[in-house]
Amino acid sequence: MKFSLVASLVALLGCMTACEKTVYTRGCAMDFSDFKKVIIGKDDAQAVIEKVGSPAIRSSIENERGGYDWFYVSKRVEKNGFLDAKVLDQKMVIVSFNSHDVVTSIKESTEERHVEFVKEQTETSGRGTGVTSEIFGGLGKYRKRYEKN
Repeated sequence: MKFSLVASLVALLGCMTACEKTVYTRGCAMDFSDFKKVIIGKDDAQAVIEKVGSPAIRSSIENERGGYDWFYVSKRVEKNGFLDAKVLDQKMVIVSFNSHDVVTSIKESTEERHVEFVKEQTETSGRGTGVTSEIFGGLGKYRKRYEKN
């Protein structure tokens, strides 16, 4: 009787800790008020790194000013057991540069953006592999070479 009571308490304690909420912080762990130190129209990319640190994402395409954008992203997510994660808080700061690496704007956003992946494939030029080349393509490849003495 005593053993079953202890086993029940251990099982109950295990179930309670399994459903415990866990909060994760992802992205830049920084104070977003640091961006007030950045001077628009004067600071360049190196000055931004010195004042606020490296960005989470650097754009690979040009913005409307011929420059590029840096994205500083922070997200707090709550996970409860096996349930889906719930976003508690998300902040994103976008620092835009012109073609001369000078800061042109700093915008803060709290909206969540989802990126859709394209599932199409680009055809490449060249020779494709067929069934016969897969079967017979290795013939003769591993032939022993005899040397004459």
